[in-house]
Amino acid sequence: MSQKEIRSAVKIAIIDDEKFKAHSNLTNYGYKIQELPDITTLDEVIDFDVVICDLMGVGQHFDKSIGGASIIKELKDNYPTKYLIAYTGARANTAEASAAKQFADDFIKKDDDITKLVSKLDDAIDFTSNPYERWLVSRQGLIDLEIDLRKIMELESAYVEAITRSDSEFREFKEIMEKVDLGGNAKGIVQSLIASGIWAIVFAA
Repeated sequence: MSQKEIRSAVKIAIIDDEKFKAHSNLTNYGYKIQELPDITTLDEVIDFDVVICDLMGVGQHFDKSIGGASIIKELKDNYPTKYLIAYTGARANTAEASAAKQFADDFIKKDDDITKLVSKLDDAIDFTSNPYERWLVSRQGLIDLEIDLRKIMELESAYVEAITRSDSEFREFKEIMEKVDLGGNAKGIVQSLIASGIWAIVFAA
């Protein structure tokens, strides 16, 4: 399977109140990108595996004092398997940049050249398409929410089984998820883990 095919399977959102200048160039590389000027709820980006978020001029419906970093924080808390990239032209010592450093998986400068952007997006896709890495961050999120370790182990066993069998529907895993009765953020973390469109590509490879 070509790198371009893998790129096209990963949905990327760019949250920026200005036009994303690299959009057409990156599309030529095979990336699937959708631009959003801002979001009012996290649900607007729930279907995206990678989120690139500007730090200035967005986040108006979250914590305005740290702009886009507030979106990044909320996404990391609720959907830790998403790969979050802070996108900024601001100085590194701004309140927004300082806050983003705590939660973003990577940073992109607005004046980065295309080669660097491609490298960083491919790193994001490598994480997104790695079942082991996705489970590690999900498990840590469940541990942070103080979910019973026995429930986590049940989920882990079913997840490994699904990966081993190349079950892109995660049938048994979903049954276990309902049985252990997760609620709130914990359920969102687990749903995010298996909801990605990348699995069809991963299991077909």
